[in-house]
Amino acid sequence: MLENNMNRYMSNPRAFVLKKWLGELLKERYQQHDQIADRVAASLITESDLEQFGKLMTEIFDLGYTKAINDYREQFEKLGVQIKIIPGA
Repeated sequence: MLENNMNRYMSNPRAFVLKKWLGELLKERYQQHDQIADRVAASLITESDLEQFGKLMTEIFDLGYTKAINDYREQFEKLGVQIKIIPGA
């Protein structure tokens, strides 16, 4: 089993990195996306491809997080609570 995993890693180390990123983001929801992660990783030919895809994932995550924060802020403001978001604080 360990040898099989090592062979899979050696044949496509970008898949390992991509799956690690997705696993960290999706947690228990990751497993249902494992096959598509394999297929996407197979198309990431260069390190630059992997870096650019990582930046895309980060941008998507950041936009979703920012939207959630702004949605909550709007709801609090309707209740008369003022919230100030300070990035990096």
